Amino acid sequence: MKTELATIVPHIFGHHEQCSPTWCTYVKDPTKFRFKHLPNGKALSGDKLREELDKLAQNYIERADRLLNLGSTQSNESFNNSVASFAPKNRFYGGTKSLKARVSSAVMQKNEGYGWLSKVNKNSLLSPGHLTILHGIRKDRRRKQIRKTQSTTNFKRKRLTIKSKKLKDNQRESVKEGDTYGGEIEVQEHIDTETIPSKMKFGGEESVVVFDLETTGLSRKSDITQLAAFDGTTVFNEYVSPREVISPKSSEITGLTFDFSCDQMYHHGKPVKSRDIQIVLLEFIEFISKKKKPILFGHNIASFDIPILMNKLRQHSLLSEFMLHIYGCIDTIKLARRKFKTKDIGNHKQQTLVTKLLGVEYDAHNACADVTSLFQLLAHFEYSEKDVFPFNSALLTDSYIPLIRASRITKLTARKLAHSGLCLKHLQLAFNRDSENGLKSILLEHGFNAKTVTCFTKHFTCTEE
Repeated sequence: MKTELATIVPHIFGHHEQCSPTWCTYVKDPTKFRFKHLPNGKALSGDKLREELDKLAQNYIERADRLLNLGSTQSNESFNNSVASFAPKNRFYGGTKSLKARVSSAVMQKNEGYGWLSKVNKNSLLSPGHLTILHGIRKDRRRKQIRKTQSTTNFKRKRLTIKSKKLKDNQRESVKEGDTYGGEIEVQEHIDTETIPSKMKFGGEESVVVFDLETTGLSRKSDITQLAAFDGTTVFNEYVSPREVISPKSSEITGLTFDFSCDQMYHHGKPVKSRDIQIVLLEFIEFISKKKKPILFGHNIASFDIPILMNKLRQHSLLSEFMLHIYGCIDTIKLARRKFKTKDIGNHKQQTLVTKLLGVEYDAHNACADVTSLFQLLAHFEYSEKDVFPFNSALLTDSYIPLIRASRITKLTARKLAHSGLCLKHLQLAFNRDSENGLKSILLEHGFNAKTVTCFTKHFTCTEE
């Protein structure tokens, strides 16, 4: 015992000459050895630190004879649970005369098994009771089976796996949440409490909201002329007064025109009521906020509808408010491309899909008709958490531009990170909170490999220097 205790401090400082191969893997393969629970997997350093740890270890070395015969506390914990079942703490049996009998019952159950009551009755010349005997036999048989299972290698390995997973989950949550607990945290000036997004998981509570826009042109800076949404029961449909002229091509496609002289919008020559963009956006936010965890669906929204809607929300300082109510987005054109081959269906335009799959014709490029028909198309698609991306994924992607320009990561990696809800600031927070281990826990959860972890670790390490 003394010899083993004396090797602990040298071991964590990188000196393995006295280490036993039964617990130190350095002896087996020094080239692959890495500390699991030390920062960056490297040995500790510093004379002052080693001196203090040597003093601490010496206290245990001097008491090695007393530590040698110590056993596990599991049996004590098991007995405490038995006592608690006979004398629950929430019922204050400590001040009653029955406490002694209750504790004695727990002792009997521990020593004699669940058949103790029948034995007591028999020794007291009372009828043991047929059902009582059967109950004791069944409980004892069950306890014996549990003990046998718990003594197997597979059970012990599984228990260690569960314990390791729980530890990693706790470490990951600590990295995500920042400083939520600590000594005198309430009086600290700078508290790191920003939360890093978790991996998207469907819980069955998500709401489906299909939306679509019509615009003055094909540019991402175009004005919105119609905004529509449908959740399966309620239709949201508003025409918007544009601030720029609707291009002839857009008018031909959507049938929308606007007369600035009388502030009047027309749909296929018929006047329709149009409203200011800010009012429409506020009402759209109100419509969305009534849904539980709404996921926005749309056809080709990632490259067209979302950037235009985001620009308008930012112009009117409503993006943050809108983001509070959105759970995520799914682009149905990607779902269609994944399920249907071009040679089988012709193309993946919404109008084509509706005709082929639903067998109907509709007023294409009318936002209201688009959302109702797309909602019906969803029954033909398959989607999961992997298809969900944040509404502001374009902004998240832009945060990686310096790394893309420096050729540290590719554009594809940046887009994948953004679709996971992670921006460069989130990864910086993870690194600041737990170095490489923090980055590893966050990136591996989102499905990225060790190469990506190494890449960002090098970047943040160089930035610090």
